Amino acid sequence: MTTLTIPNSFSTGEVIEAAEMNANFTAVKTYAEALSDGSGFDAGAINTEDIADTSITTAKIATAAVTTAKIAASVTLTTPNIGAATGTSLNTTGNVISHIATTTQVASYTLVLGDDGTIVQMNVGSANNLTVPANSSVAFTIGTQIIIQQQGAGQTTIVAAGGVTLSSTPGLKLRAQNSGAVCVKYSTDAWFVFGDLSA
Repeated sequence: MTTLTIPNSFSTGEVIEAAEMNANFTAVKTYAEALSDGSGFDAGAINTEDIADTSITTAKIATAAVTTAKIAASVTLTTPNIGAATGTSLNTTGNVISHIATTTQVASYTLVLGDDGTIVQMNVGSANNLTVPANSSVAFTIGTQIIIQQQGAGQTTIVAAGGVTLSSTPGLKLRAQNSGAVCVKYSTDAWFVFGDLSA
């Protein structure tokens, strides 16, 4: 931590010069400001055990004061999402609310990375295809889930691009208008398809 050094000292009966007194005040001011903005603290000087429970609240943290550079490497932050921490799972108590984005396609369509975690509505009047691309062209992360819904009257068939395996039963056609299915990627070029399907 920064050390407070007073540049001038005085003895009883000694005449004090204004410049020396001002220098002392300036030293105190500089020290206090360094504590206020954090620059006066050495890295690691404040540990978790030094901070009282609930003493740091949102209201006490200045806007933009917490940045990625100030957070340990075990936690990664991106905007607007919190990235992966050191664990491989997240346990919660209570409800997790997720609002799924929806896109509408009006012709046969091939999935893109932006469809990950969304609903793709096929609003087509005639028979149409929803193609799952090869990993070499669109590298979805293993575990990707995409919901497909046949919004229009035209029957939607989920089609595998070359080299892709789609596992489903009894087939890969959405059964009727408003039927839906979810595609789940479980290997590099392999997906499960579950839902209201027909052969």
